[in-house]
Amino acid sequence: MKCLILGSYPPQESKRDYEFYYPNAINNFWKILADIAKIKLRYTKKSELKTPDAKNKAVEERFKIMQALNAGVQNVGKIIIRKGNSSLDTNIEIIEEHDILSIIESHKELERILLAGFSAKNSTAKSFLRYLRKKGIPYEIEKIQPEEKFHINVFGRKIECVILNSTSTAGRIEYKELLKQFKKYLG
Repeated sequence: MKCLILGSYPPQESKRDYEFYYPNAINNFWKILADIAKIKLRYTKKSELKTPDAKNKAVEERFKIMQALNAGVQNVGKIIIRKGNSSLDTNIEIIEEHDILSIIESHKELERILLAGFSAKNSTAKSFLRYLRKKGIPYEIEKIQPEEKFHINVFGRKIECVILNSTSTAGRIEYKELLKQFKKYLG
């Protein structure tokens, strides 16, 4: 795993089409990664994800994409409080984070962390920066904006961190622009 892609937290359960990262079929995340990996996604519509077998196959094809890109995926949030049924980062509060440092430590080959989403209070980028502060890991960042880079030094290694736009369809960024951003750091 050369690249770790972080998200904030999965959508509420009724909006999950399969049990894996970025489990909402309307989110552009897996379409973008599939395009970069040049792998055709077969299971992309809610109507195709009705059976347990189809859901398992959807997870398998997404895992193959991660392998092709030498990428891993994790959420910053482990435990959250959610306002209503919303999946927006503006309507979650992260109570406990996943142990991202243990992922970094166990993957000596890791070179880059991509932070998908930056504008909301509990966006991936802002949540990850809070996590770093909580863990006492210094970083310097000019501005929290798309394609802003900063580095962290952990376990004797320098890891590049890059802020990208969210792949959520609730965002206003066109697919072509999202693809270009992600391809620059994954392709």
